[in-house]
Amino acid sequence: MLKEIEIQIGDKVFVAELMHDKAPKTCAAFESILPLESVTWHQFWSGQGLQCHDERLKQMKKDAGLWPNADFPDYGENPSIYGSAGEVGFYPIGHGLFITYGRCRFFGALDGVEPTYIFAKIKDNLDELYAVGREIGRKGEKKIILRERK
Repeated sequence: MLKEIEIQIGDKVFVAELMHDKAPKTCAAFESILPLESVTWHQFWSGQGLQCHDERLKQMKKDAGLWPNADFPDYGENPSIYGSAGEVGFYPIGHGLFITYGRCRFFGALDGVEPTYIFAKIKDNLDELYAVGREIGRKGEKKIILRERK
């Protein structure tokens, strides 16, 4: 069981502490697919955050049995409709990874607010994370790599 992961966005690296006590299945699922390399871009509807959607995340959701009931989130996985700076969440409905760099409310254009499982927290370098988020918002997507912290 990992305690921390590294999230590299472009050339910047952030350390996120996994929250096994609050989202055990989500943490275990993410650990099972590391390293993950994809792209991230700015959230469309939710505010100050980044998103990553990848086929491996979609398969991970199925394999881990995340969001087992179509009507309700798994309340043992720390669901939230609000994000704050540094929170890392998994959006099981759309199999997306969300990284919040400021304030946001997880929102889908068709369905309104949609819970996201908050499973990790970046605690340091939040000003740098904010700058990366704003840059992606202005200039477009960046490469993202999630990996075990050694």
